[in-house]
Amino acid sequence: MVIFGDVGLGKTHLAHAVGNEVLKLHDNKSVLYVSSEKFTGQIIDSIKNNAVNDFVNFYQMVDVLIVDDIQFLANKQKTQEIFFHIFNQLHQGGKQIILTSDRPPKDLDGMEERLISRFKWGLSADLQVPDFETRVAILESKMNREGVELPNSVVEFICYHIQNNIRELEGVLVSVIAQSSLNRREIDVDLAKEVVKNFVTQINKEITLEFIKNLVADHFDLPVEKLGGKTRKRQIVITGNFHTWQKPD
Repeated sequence: MVIFGDVGLGKTHLAHAVGNEVLKLHDNKSVLYVSSEKFTGQIIDSIKNNAVNDFVNFYQMVDVLIVDDIQFLANKQKTQEIFFHIFNQLHQGGKQIILTSDRPPKDLDGMEERLISRFKWGLSADLQVPDFETRVAILESKMNREGVELPNSVVEFICYHIQNNIRELEGVLVSVIAQSSLNRREIDVDLAKEVVKNFVTQINKEITLEFIKNLVADHFDLPVEKLGGKTRKRQIVITGNFHTWQKPD
């Protein structure tokens, strides 16, 4: 399995979750996680100590091997050669190999073709940038775990402007809470703006229809889909009865 996607989308967390689930379901299985940098360092040490065979034998004993950021093996010929033999032995033994990368296998420049070919044997999972609703759900889940509450307007403001990196999303949450505590300020959109501008180069001033609908639905405590529905219930009709501004003659 190859899990690939941009920075900050949770590739490492997902790989760890798979390893933890394997241990939970099969306590007799051995799971080994290693970053590509550490793996390369171990190979260098094994070469220095004339212990390459011992190194390879150790890795061939694991049931699930997780190698993080496989793209950093690019242009490291000896490391790739040894990893190729480990990969083959594990695959032939019916073992599981999980790799993470910041790009799909076909785009791994500096990687031997025989390795790229093997990376394509299994499942390739492409982690996409989460949409607005998913970002809100992620942030609210983080808030629940931390036992904190933020106004919905603040949550939506943060998720509207932090779009590509889940780590940044969580970082903004931590920073907002810290700024509120240190400066004894109420958590509101103004405070969120001050924090968000340290994470993005420019706060997007464009107000989309999606953003307006979410804010209106939140303000009137209504499902978003009801705003555009055909229902004539008084509460929703009054809420959705917006007047169109026309330029005077």
